[in-house]
Amino acid sequence: MTIYACREIKPWPFYGLLTSLIALLICLFFTALCMGSVPLSIQSVWQILITSIPQSTDSNILWQLRLPRSLLAMLVGIHFALAGLILQAVIRNPLADPSILGVNGGASLAIVLCLLVVDYIQLHVFGFSDFIFNFAWLPVVALLGGVLATALVLKLSWRQQLQPNQLALNGVAIGAVLNALVMWAILAWGGNRTETSLIWLAGSLYGRDFSHVFLLLPWTFIGVLGCFALLKYLSILQLDSDAARTLGLNVTRWRLISLLIAVALAASATAISGPLGFVGLIVPHFAKVLLNRFGLGTSLPHLMAVCMLAGASLTLAADIASRTLISPLEIPTGTLTTLMGIPILLLLIRRQN
Repeated sequence: MTIYACREIKPWPFYGLLTSLIALLICLFFTALCMGSVPLSIQSVWQILITSIPQSTDSNILWQLRLPRSLLAMLVGIHFALAGLILQAVIRNPLADPSILGVNGGASLAIVLCLLVVDYIQLHVFGFSDFIFNFAWLPVVALLGGVLATALVLKLSWRQQLQPNQLALNGVAIGAVLNALVMWAILAWGGNRTETSLIWLAGSLYGRDFSHVFLLLPWTFIGVLGCFALLKYLSILQLDSDAARTLGLNVTRWRLISLLIAVALAASATAISGPLGFVGLIVPHFAKVLLNRFGLGTSLPHLMAVCMLAGASLTLAADIASRTLISPLEIPTGTLTTLMGIPILLLLIRRQN
């Protein structure tokens, strides 16, 4: 039995909403390509994109800096938004986001320790010779850290049969410990890596190029396909555990599978951009508000589609603001998403109380 929504599906208002979000995303995308410390006109941007213009300053700025960074911002937003939606459905807690299970903390700690070990090997074993670490493994390292952190939270919650409240409490506790360990590792690391690591931990897309885009794309395809394959199971997992079992669902198994996909999405994005705070919390609630305004209800197929577009738009808008507010200096993108997320978090807590 598949449960998607209690209301009748209305396709045309939904298509209108999707069209509006796509138009907003396109506008933000071209704004991101035009705005920066070196402004470019929309005509110049369009001419560079559609023609093979010889190498120039404007062409290098667009192809080497702004275009890959803008694409990466959208991909990262999709990852965190879908991860937050899955976690809120599985844990049945509107305050859930990737940090609730220690995913961000576990992924961050794994990456920092990995880079620390690489630096140690280069210095003490190879003497800064030709030893090169393949950074294509960073999402895998982040996934391993996120999975281990999640496994610890699940282990602590197993006796309570993975009840949502217990998962949330254990996740917050483990996440706090992991974040403390991350800061300790960075301070122990020292050297010129400390400042770079702190910027990455704040969540930043500075210096990203097409290699990072191609690194994240396979994880995006797998994660998005996994999300849509989980639709009917997630819709049942939103019910009470006893009700879900009555419908013939193996609740524990599908909770674990859903959590693994959410961890993979959040950890791979964290490996590239650092932990962008509250994106996974903000976007699902924003998507529900939009769908309710259009009279569509909050069915999961609708929510996933809207979350993908809204997550991409939010992260891209935050990245535009991060590089233009105090140009030519930059504010970490994660700082802006956190500033947006804190009032929403307080509002949600107040409503729950």
